[in-house]
Amino acid sequence: MVELQLSPSDAWTQLKGAAAGLGKVEEAHEAARYLILKARYGLNSVRLSVAVLSGPSEESSRLDIQGRGQDIWGVASRKVIDRLCAAF
Repeated sequence: MVELQLSPSDAWTQLKGAAAGLGKVEEAHEAARYLILKARYGLNSVRLSVAVLSGPSEESSRLDIQGRGQDIWGVASRKVIDRLCAAF
């Protein structure tokens, strides 16, 4: 989980832009602030599920990121998650 000093609506807007820059957004659910991103790291295909959750205050939020890659140790998933976080 990643903590952000952004409101959930601002985090959702930034997430959509960052995800579009990394790969293909396969699904995006506005009301639930949830998306599925498909990206590549080297030869590995990675699918991320990312949700924007409310934080402890109105001006904070959390990203719940789950990666599913085809590599045995999850290295590709971790690298794509790192790239997504850096894009914020």
